[in-house]
Amino acid sequence: MLLIPLTLAAMAAPLWVAAIYALLWSLAAAFEFLRLYIKPFRVYHLLFLIAPTLIWACTLFLTPFSLASYLFAAFVIQVLLWLLFFPSKPALILPLLILPLYLGFIPAHFVLLKQEVVKQGLGYAWLAFPFVMTWVNDTAAYVVGSLLGRIPLCAKLSPKKTVEGFLFGLAITIGAGFGYSALFLSDRSLWWGAVLAVAVALIGVLGDLLESAIKRERGVKHSSGILGAHGGFLDRIDSLMFGVAIYYYLLLLIRGS
Repeated sequence: MLLIPLTLAAMAAPLWVAAIYALLWSLAAAFEFLRLYIKPFRVYHLLFLIAPTLIWACTLFLTPFSLASYLFAAFVIQVLLWLLFFPSKPALILPLLILPLYLGFIPAHFVLLKQEVVKQGLGYAWLAFPFVMTWVNDTAAYVVGSLLGRIPLCAKLSPKKTVEGFLFGLAITIGAGFGYSALFLSDRSLWWGAVLAVAVALIGVLGDLLESAIKRERGVKHSSGILGAHGGFLDRIDSLMFGVAIYYYLLLLIRGS
């Protein structure tokens, strides 16, 4: 539970603090991702983390190059490193190319959201919204699914996730969106809070199922055991990073309207 206030505090801090926090978290998750595929893992395999770091750097440094240019450079780096270390393992090239997108581009939205909130002069409530809604949805779905869940939501990927937990979590998150909007986002209609909450919750579930599919394919329960019963760093941000990303784009839409 300490991770929740720690993350909220980091996002409330100056941009450089939030950016470094996001980088460390995404690199830890990327390290876990690599270890799922590269066995045995050697210290020099950490070079594969250059690509996601490059995507993160794109969000902070003003250059004449677009994000697409950084993505292209990240792909080139991954291919060159693959040729250097694993030319006889063609099956590795796909996960290595996915890494800059999955754990570079998507987590970069933590920094992009922070920048946008600062740029528009919005209050902290706008910044905290997707974090709060993700944790509300995850907690409600887990509790109800554990107590009352009977129908699997996606048995082949995540047997413990249930339809009952999903629906109850979504309902609670919608209510939380209304309440949050009424208390902290008074310059917008209450319906916007509900719409944003639904989007964050639904896309978060997709992120969760995506990571479940990766773990199922690799035959593991958690991305790592570094956080004990909570699993690994990737397990903690699988839904959050997708929720933050969709919220960022919706924020651009509604604040520009």
